[in-house]
Parts: sequence; C-alpha cells; structure tokens
Amino acid sequence: MKKGAYIKRKHLRNFFLFFMTLIAVNISASYIHTRIDLTSEKRFTLSAPAKKLLENLDGTVRIKVFLKGKFPSGFRHLSESVKELLEEFRRYAGHRITYEFVNPLAGLPDSTQMKVRDSLTAMGIMPYNVKAQQNMSEGVSVQLIFPGALVDYDGHEMPVNLLQPQPGLDPLQTLNHSEALLEYDFMHAIGQLSMREPPSVAYMLGNGEPLTPKVYDALNVIQQNYQLDTINLVTRPYISSQYNAIVFLAPEMPFTEDEKLKIDQYVMQGGKILWCFSPVQASMDSLQKQSSFLAFDKGLDIDDLLFNYGVRINADLVQDLQCFSIPITVGNMGNRPQIERLPWPFDPLLMPQQDNPVTKNMDVVLSQFPSSIDTTAARGIRKTVLLATSQYSRTIGTPFKVTLESEKVQPDPRLFTKQHIPIAVLLQGTFPSVFKNRLNDQMLAQVQINFHHPYKSQSSDTRMIVVSDGNMFMNAVSPQDGPLEMGMDPYTRQLFANREFFENCLTYLTDTTGIIQARNKDFKLRLLDKAKIGQQKTTWQVLAFLIPIAFVLLFAVIFQFVRQRKFAE
Repeated sequence: MKKGAYIKRKHLRNFFLFFMTLIAVNISASYIHTRIDLTSEKRFTLSAPAKKLLENLDGTVRIKVFLKGKFPSGFRHLSESVKELLEEFRRYAGHRITYEFVNPLAGLPDSTQMKVRDSLTAMGIMPYNVKAQQNMSEGVSVQLIFPGALVDYDGHEMPVNLLQPQPGLDPLQTLNHSEALLEYDFMHAIGQLSMREPPSVAYMLGNGEPLTPKVYDALNVIQQNYQLDTINLVTRPYISSQYNAIVFLAPEMPFTEDEKLKIDQYVMQGGKILWCFSPVQASMDSLQKQSSFLAFDKGLDIDDLLFNYGVRINADLVQDLQCFSIPITVGNMGNRPQIERLPWPFDPLLMPQQDNPVTKNMDVVLSQFPSSIDTTAARGIRKTVLLATSQYSRTIGTPFKVTLESEKVQPDPRLFTKQHIPIAVLLQGTFPSVFKNRLNDQMLAQVQINFHHPYKSQSSDTRMIVVSDGNMFMNAVSPQDGPLEMGMDPYTRQLFANREFFENCLTYLTDTTGIIQARNKDFKLRLLDKAKIGQQKTTWQVLAFLIPIAFVLLFAVIFQFVRQRKFAE
C-alpha cells in the first residue's frame, strides 16, 4: 500500500472516530445533566434538605411553568434559571420530576384569555404587564405574562410565584433576588404537597383574641398549609403536645396562673409558640371615631413567663422616622375637607434582618403601634432579632395621649436617637419552667392528672417567636372587597411583607426537614465597575480584541513554519 493512501485512510479513520465520539457525547448530554459549581456562594448547588426530599419522593411531581414565549431578556434569563434548577431537581428525583414550559394565553381568543387570567390570579399566580420590542421595525408593545408555576403532586396543586418584586430594587436586583428564592419556593411547595399529614397549628382563644374578619387572612394562611384547630385556653384542661405550634394573636385579657401553667408545660414538652400581642391599648380604629385617645397598659400579666424565656415586652410605644403615611385632614377647601398623607411615626416600617432564614430576602413589614422588646439573660437560649426599627427611632412611655393634631407638625429628628429597636425576636434552645420550685406535692399531682404527664422543669430543644405588635398579622376590611391581605393599606392598596413574614414564622416553627434553610441563599451580583470602564476603556479594548487576534496570527505563523519544515524533510 502506498504511503499517501495509508495516510489518507488514517486521517479518514481518525475523522470518523472523532465524529462518532462527538455524536455519542451529545446524545449522552441530552440524558445526563451535570455541572460543577465554582461560585463562592454555591449558587448552583442544592441544599442538603432539598436533595433528601427529592430522593425520598414517593410519587411524581408535575410542574407547569408559565414562562414560554418571546419575553424581554430579564424574563428569558429567569426562564433559563428555572429550567436549570428543575434539571438539577431531576438529578436527584429522576423520573419523579417532570416539567413543561407553556404559554397559558397562546392561541386563545380574548374572552378565553380573560377567563384564564382570572383563574390563574385566583390560584395566586400574579400577572405582570411588561413592555417588549421584538425588532427595530416594530413599536413597543405591552405584554401580559405570568411569571409563575403550578406544582402538582398526587392530584393536589400549589402555585409558585417566580418573580418576587421589592420596592426600591432595580430590575436586575429584583431578578437576582427572585433567583435566590427559586429553590426554596419550589421545595416548599413540593414539601407541603408531599406531606402525608400536614402539621397541626392551633389558634388560641379565651383571652380576648379576635375571631373576626380582621384575622381572616391569618386563619386562611393557616388553613391552607396546616391542620387548623382552635383552643380555648380557659376551658381546655391542657395544651396537647400533638400540636406542632400554637398562635397567640392580639389577646386583650390578662392571663391567669392556671393558663400560664398550661402554656409553660406545653413549652416544656417541646411545643412551639408564635406570640404576637401588644401590651399597650392603642388602635387606629379609635382615631376613626375621635381625634385622640389615651394609650395605656393592658395588664396582660404575661411578663413573668416571657422574662423567664429570655425577653421582656415593654409597655411603651415605638415611633420611627421611617414610617408609613396615613390620610389626615389638614384643613378645608370650601365645604370639602382637605386631606393629605402625612408620616405617622406610630406605624414604623420594620427592617428584616438578613442573617436568618425567616427574614432573609424579605421586604419591609408594616407595623401599627408596636412596643419595644428587651432580651434578658437566660441560660441555654439563643436570641435573634428578626425585625427592628431604623436608626432614627424612639420610645414613648404610657399612659400617653395619641392625637392626630400632633402629626400635622413635622417631627423633631433630634428626639429620635435610638437605633434598631427590636420588634420581633426568635428564641431557640432549652427553656426553663417559670413554675420551678413553686409547686407543692399536691399541685404536682394535679398536673399529672390534668396534663396526662408529670410536671417538667426543663424543655427539650424548641423555639418560639415573640412579636410586640398585635396588629401586624391582622388585615384591613374593605366595604367593597371584604377582608384584604394582611399588610395591605386599604387606601393605596400598597402591599408589605406581613403575610410573607407570618408564613415564614409558621414554616420555621413547624419545619422538620430544614427546607427553610434554602432561604439563606444569597446570590452575589458581579457587576462591572462603570467608573473603571470609562477610565480603562482603551486598555480593555486592546485586551479583548487585539491580543486574541495577535495570538491567532502567531499560531498561524508557527503552524506554517512547522509544516514547511516537516514537508521539506
């Protein structure tokens, strides 16, 4: 065989092997999804609880994502991020995770589109109007999109909103914030749907807690995600440890020693509590009937219990220059009142702390007449501030006369000298009983009979959240629309993160899988320094364009030189 023919056959064989290898790699890549996460914050790595949940799924999770179509670049990027995340889910769940991307409005007539939009909105998937321009010859058009998904497991569905907008964030930051929460949002939905039996949460009654339309949204949140029960603390002989958590929302009447003993022993059994009450009698409803009212201590007589657990709620009122504005009549214009929205320091906008999964990546929370919280020395209990005021705050002792007239005068900033006053605190650890060494043998025997377990003086590891605002988790009631979402202003319909905070509190208290830790993900924005770009523009242009071309030319010269030497020989 001639040497030229042999070389030709060798090259053909090598080309054929390379081509077949390339086809095999591409086919394998369509079935095998893998990637290496080189980011410092492990942006593309699932949390350990998420992996465990996906690996232990008993059935098939079907996910329908409503992000298909010609979108602006930001939403295309969000769609790709969702697809990559769902592919990562399939690495651990295999065929038990299926997904599809759909356009819910594609090809539908206007009348049907309206019904689909109303249906998705009713399920909790919120629509957004975005401006889009497909090409230079067309003008800018307004497009309605649904950045959400529907998770189905065993015939039960739960919506997931993929876009989490926050006031004050630019579009890039909003996108980054939404991407950071994608894993938690999907895994929370999958975890809720895959539970054989949802956790049980009891809403406490008996001490003047409201059971009116003002707590409709709070009870609705509990009912949608948990087994809801109501307990009358006065008539119920004890609080069963079968309840994963109990909620005290805005009690008005003092707690007796017998009631505190029931609460204390529930905690000693490992029970978890969401406390949300104000020690001061103050409400915006009073100002709707008159121009002023006297704020005073309710006398709930719960201080000894909370103090023993590591916190004290003071009988004062907190004011903050970072506050909400309310409509106030400032004068008359003819026969009509002149109404302006003026800052109301009694309604602080609370800043979520970013070092805890309960409040990580969360918007501000609206409060009304909150009180300050002090943490006290308590061995074995870790305390974490979840919500606090701004650096321009102050406290006012009670009794205090609250009047609308005083707010027509600009607040003096020199009076607001306190910083970051705690309004919500998380307590974790082993709690001591407040009744330790206070019960005689007869009382101890009675505890055994009433509670069906012996008295305990120390709890197992548990947790509770204390919030010093009884209005935070209540909702306004509109004469036209009925109960609104908690945190929504009935006049401007501006929405704050009160409901998200309430949901996160309950999730953190009842979560046994650790999924909520996925909220701790923090995606870093690695943006270019615009100042350096302007100063070093020429340098980077040379590096980006001339140097690569120079390397290509150098390689070509060397290759040609070697080739000539080879064939010359």
